Amino acid sequence: MTSTLRATKGDRRVLEALLRFRCLSILSAVRFSGLALSSRYRVSRRLHSYAERGYVRVVTGPSAHVVFTPTPKLIPLLELETPPLRAADVSAHTLAVSSIASQLAHGDNVLHLPSNEWENIRVQLEDYEAGLVCEADLRMAESRLRQSGKRDHAVAQMMHLVDTQRDDVAYRAWAGGNPYQLWPWIVMAHGEAWNTREQRIVSDIYAESDSTVIALTDHRPDLVLARPFHQSIAIEVELTRKPARDYIATMAGYTTRQSRDAYSQVVWIATSETTAHAIRRGIAATGTEQLARVVMADSNGGPLWGGVDLTTRA
Repeated sequence: MTSTLRATKGDRRVLEALLRFRCLSILSAVRFSGLALSSRYRVSRRLHSYAERGYVRVVTGPSAHVVFTPTPKLIPLLELETPPLRAADVSAHTLAVSSIASQLAHGDNVLHLPSNEWENIRVQLEDYEAGLVCEADLRMAESRLRQSGKRDHAVAQMMHLVDTQRDDVAYRAWAGGNPYQLWPWIVMAHGEAWNTREQRIVSDIYAESDSTVIALTDHRPDLVLARPFHQSIAIEVELTRKPARDYIATMAGYTTRQSRDAYSQVVWIATSETTAHAIRRGIAATGTEQLARVVMADSNGGPLWGGVDLTTRA
């Protein structure tokens, strides 16, 4: 007979991170638990115990490293308000984003920010003045917003607050603690278009007839470092190269007034020079060199799968 398992404070930190980021390596699990690296064997045993009871799934990757993913049983165990789980996602991209998040939570400057700026962020993270918003959080807010049919009203409301109060609307929404109110982090560019020749946003009615015009869509950053005083950072993790036109569309979305109020900068993490080059072309084509930059990453010689953590380099 399986014994009852009580979730400790460290367990809850790991399991809540597992629900939000969809998969964790052992190293990331230790970081989110706030325990020392020497406790990784205990954390591994605890996660395997949850797996035996059906709360967690253990997946072995091609590199023989182990990844943990949540099952639907985990939500009622933690009594959290979170959307239903889809099929377990253990893609390289999902693991890379969770790895970046765990490194940031651990106090590692993987975004290669100036040392004084990173020290401020590290203190803000420790004091809970700053925090991480993942795509799952944004998906939940976006779903609620779409179901309500009030997306356009919400954008207009945010613009009104920006104009009248000059307030940090997105950060205030995050600080309020309601996961359904995180929608201001979403890059709301649907209905807008970007003129590549004139490098400016235009009406989307020209998008179908003019090859120099790109229709824009709403976009969820892969990860958000939420900070006060209009200093929040959008983080995009790019493992495979897309056409430069896609990066132009994404960066054009970040030029909207709504996005400029939410983000002070956009950091792209790329794993190849060809991908980085395409991203830089998108940045240059939108004139956003002061807003966005690219950080190169490598996987310590292994695939971005299993327990291999994504490590950024200069």
